[in-house]
Amino acid sequence: MSTHSTTTPPLTQHLAPGQGIWICLHPGSTLRTTRGDVAVHWGPQACGQASQTPPPPPTLLKAGQHLPWNGQAQAAWIQLHNPRDCPAEIQLMEAAPAPGLWQKIWHGLRAALQSPRKVAKDSGHGSALHAAR
Repeated sequence: MSTHSTTTPPLTQHLAPGQGIWICLHPGSTLRTTRGDVAVHWGPQACGQASQTPPPPPTLLKAGQHLPWNGQAQAAWIQLHNPRDCPAEIQLMEAAPAPGLWQKIWHGLRAALQSPRKVAKDSGHGSALHAAR
């Protein structure tokens, strides 16, 4: 199975002094601080029937730093907070999603429905079928 290495255009989010937001990081996402400092607090993670809260100390990202992704297979919720008195800015870059089962089925059906027309057209029988009508 191939992996998609393309990314979607980055989403830029401005954080006013003292402002905090929650974002969902999908697998393969990259979070980068482009201006100011941003504190990153990890949200609880599901572990079967219970949730596990990560350690309390936040990660502080300074301008130009990115949040290292540890290769998790599932999305993770994180809280971003601007702890300073000056504006901050982050960019979120998400990897383009791999085609899901529905897209694969749809493309397979389209190919199956188009192939008889293409075969008739390529074999020269398309004009004979048209003339017979």
